[in-house]
Amino acid sequence: MFSQNSKVKYYLPGVPNSRVYKILEKVREKEKVNHPNVLNSYSYYLYTKFYIDDYNVMNRLKTTDSLKISEFGKKELILLGERVVKCSYDRRLGQKKEIMADQVSGLKKPLYELFEEPIFQEEFPKFIKDDLHSYNFKLIDSITIENKLNYVISFGSKKNLLVNGSRGTIYIDAKSFAVVKYSGEEYNTNYTRYFEYKWKPFEDIWFLENKTNKIKISTIDVSKFFNIQDQKYLLTPWIVIEMNVSKFTSDKKFSYKDFKGYTHKLNKDYNKNTESKIDSFRNDPLTQREKNTYVYSTLFNTFSIEKNVRFLNSIKNGKLPLGKIDLNLLNLMNYNDFEGFRFQVGGKTNYSFNANMSLHGYVATGTKNTPVKGALGIDLYVNKENDGKIKFLGFSDVNPFSKHIERYSKNMEQVKEELNYIQNSIFYTRRGGEISYEQDILKNITTSVKVDYENQKSNYEYSHKYHSPSHRFNLFTTSLQIKYAPFAKYLQTPEGKMTLEDKPIYFYFDYIKGLKFMGADFSYDRFDIAAHILIKNPLGTSSMMLNSGYISGKTTLWNNYGSFGDAKQGSSIWDRFSIKGLNSFETLLPGDFYADKYVAFFLNQTFKEFKFLFSRKTQLSLIYNGMIGNMKNKEIHTIAKIAVPNKYYQEVGLELNKLIYYVGFGVYYRVGAYHQSTFDKNLFIKLTFNLF
Repeated sequence: MFSQNSKVKYYLPGVPNSRVYKILEKVREKEKVNHPNVLNSYSYYLYTKFYIDDYNVMNRLKTTDSLKISEFGKKELILLGERVVKCSYDRRLGQKKEIMADQVSGLKKPLYELFEEPIFQEEFPKFIKDDLHSYNFKLIDSITIENKLNYVISFGSKKNLLVNGSRGTIYIDAKSFAVVKYSGEEYNTNYTRYFEYKWKPFEDIWFLENKTNKIKISTIDVSKFFNIQDQKYLLTPWIVIEMNVSKFTSDKKFSYKDFKGYTHKLNKDYNKNTESKIDSFRNDPLTQREKNTYVYSTLFNTFSIEKNVRFLNSIKNGKLPLGKIDLNLLNLMNYNDFEGFRFQVGGKTNYSFNANMSLHGYVATGTKNTPVKGALGIDLYVNKENDGKIKFLGFSDVNPFSKHIERYSKNMEQVKEELNYIQNSIFYTRRGGEISYEQDILKNITTSVKVDYENQKSNYEYSHKYHSPSHRFNLFTTSLQIKYAPFAKYLQTPEGKMTLEDKPIYFYFDYIKGLKFMGADFSYDRFDIAAHILIKNPLGTSSMMLNSGYISGKTTLWNNYGSFGDAKQGSSIWDRFSIKGLNSFETLLPGDFYADKYVAFFLNQTFKEFKFLFSRKTQLSLIYNGMIGNMKNKEIHTIAKIAVPNKYYQEVGLELNKLIYYVGFGVYYRVGAYHQSTFDKNLFIKLTFNLF
């Protein structure tokens, strides 16, 4: 077999203890030593060129529009973009990437999603670091390059070599065991990728000087995207990404000011005089086809590509753009046992309405609980460099006991959390207002300080020992909220912070101080600590969610901890059949336990996808959840049923997810101190959804 890229013949692999494996182990061992991060500081400029091309695509069109651009493939590319980024590193201060210039053919306004890291951009051959056992290797030569001896090693996937895998060659510096060159091809049923990466020595380290990825995508029909109805529009595109490093130096002394703000930043003049800024970083001048692509952008001007891309991107993020207002799609309808089906319409103004202010709000009603609910707020952007906002909000709505629902959801996790309340009918009403200031500090830490005044009333049969059942409680609170996301990456744009990458290792700390001020009924302190850790491992993905809290002082029951479970009441297994929640106890009813101090954790091991029945992407997950807690002043609350989890509550589960598209099922069983006398009473079966 031969690599189309390097023309290297593949021999029988070396045995696991042979010299080639010892060399690769040494390469892995020396990775950090050879990396530029061993330097105290360094900086360089990164030039990126990316384009999409298909020479014959327009010859397959016979529509009226296609006649206008029948010579398109000979004169232009489908898409062309270039970018120059200044990259800086300091061992004390971290990384900084400032986008100095950027231009993309056909776009009238910047599409910020294009500023995400390009696909298929390895900084170090992944198979050496994580997957040596899946490849065959052969030491095929030793050659001298620039007076340095190099080992030449061929590699190829052990399994499915002709269908799904990769192969190529890798050059290793014999003295430092640094990777010098890495090239080959990766292929599967969806695409074929040809790649070449080259490193360059600098002092005692090696930096990645240039990298090229050429991806050939399988033929696709994009007729619907271009609103072409009478002909198929077949496209077999090539996506090419070329990156080149220049002006690498390590002699600059940085200050804290140089790294202020987010890791990624758009220079305020990044889209001005771009041609003159970019030209000096090009290895080769633009071809005539490339120049024509920037000048004419025929495909973008003929079809509403930019408009459609922006529309689809908004829908993906749960928004429907209506001029200067973005309608929120994430909360249009949901269900809980108190409100029934809840219908909500809301939205917020976007950047085109005002660059420094946003209005937002919603109105909602339920089929069981008919009063209209809603909220209205305004956000003032006072420190865009750190995503600083002053926020004013007025509201009148309902919440489950012990929970706060984000009624204007910003992400899918908040939508999934509402599945926890489907079986819940224990709600209270809250009306009031709040003022808060939110800002990011130290790039990955988001803080918020808030002052809140609310009038609250139970919608359930509840009374407090020192107040009548009809009493409306007043609460005045101040709070501090901190979220630490160590692996999140953000981009600072004129419109505010944009998340480029967000891996769920999060830590949370909340402190609420209740004060007897302005007629408030209670004085108390509440501390909440939580952590969410997601780790990929050879078996799949492990997830751990830890929640804990402590309250000192007295307040209403719904401001304590509760609603830990999302199970459905029923005398048999099928009577209890329902839908799985998110980080909730699947064998526990919503009102089973309350506490003023508790610790709960949720462990999940999801194994790699496999083919089963109707799906090729079935996922098997093992679940283990546990909790313990107590309540000091339980006697001051009168409710139909109140208990505390003063013994260790446990449940285990097994899920088969994505059995039919995104739907699966789970089986959950209560064990330990709260185990019931019969098997049937401990067992719960639920539907699972993995759409998000």
